[in-house]
Amino acid sequence: MSEPDLISLTKQELLSERIPSKIVPISRLEEVKAEIKEVMSGITDPGLIKYINACFDFLSEKTIHNPRSILIMGVPSPKIRFHLAHGDQEIDAIVPPTYLDHSSAKGCIESVLSKTLGARHREYTCLQIPAKLLAVRSGLAEYGRNNITYVGDLGSHVRLMVYASDLPCEDHEWHDKRLMSSCKHCELCLRNCPTGAIDKSRFLLRAERCLTFLNEEETEMPGWVDSSWHNCLVGCLRCQDVCPANRKVTKQYTEGVSFSDEETEMLKNTSRSEDLQAGLKQKLERSGLSVLYPVLPRNITLLLNK
Repeated sequence: MSEPDLISLTKQELLSERIPSKIVPISRLEEVKAEIKEVMSGITDPGLIKYINACFDFLSEKTIHNPRSILIMGVPSPKIRFHLAHGDQEIDAIVPPTYLDHSSAKGCIESVLSKTLGARHREYTCLQIPAKLLAVRSGLAEYGRNNITYVGDLGSHVRLMVYASDLPCEDHEWHDKRLMSSCKHCELCLRNCPTGAIDKSRFLLRAERCLTFLNEEETEMPGWVDSSWHNCLVGCLRCQDVCPANRKVTKQYTEGVSFSDEETEMLKNTSRSEDLQAGLKQKLERSGLSVLYPVLPRNITLLLNK
């Protein structure tokens, strides 16, 4: 099978799993790295600097013999709805896309790649690198005004995954960084952001004011944050839920587990996951929520008290 045919086959097999993809030469990685570094040199927001540094981990060691291309994919990632019993009420505790499904997304991708690239003795490896700019430049995604990336009908309910491979790639798309055309005359996300993190005068959002940033931090919530703003177990969905580009996915949920009133109280009052009772600890691990410790008890309290 020719290399272009193998690229086409791989993209078709991924799409059969509802995973759109783009492939670009690995040389493009350096361009994206340089662009991110340029952005970093000109920003002062401490929150944004922390975000970028946390994920600024480009391929430092070549784990495959001769990496020649980068495969960028968008894996469907719906919201997950958990249920917290609280007295005579049941509270929906929503976890936004991309927080809890990394292993399943990776498993789905590698199942496809093993049938296409692996079956033809091609090497590939998952990369932990900033993916948003790469996805936009490759043509897979577009930016929203809220600085979140959108991929076709999947909207922003998508996990971006990046793999390096030794498959050569010559013909490819490469675009300027761009905003969705539908954002030009729409300000719904800006008007519905409770903290004012989305600023019309700049491309990047003000991360230090973003509720997502604040409730991921292991610190006390700032006094200026109104309790009514909390709407998720972690992160925030205000800008995504009102976005017209998400009209096909915004009502889609995966149902998570339910926690009894007693379990909810235990989670709210136990600052370390290792101190939970064995049964509850196992339930938390099976649900994927254990990764949200140590901010989970504080965030449950915030959600219940909103």
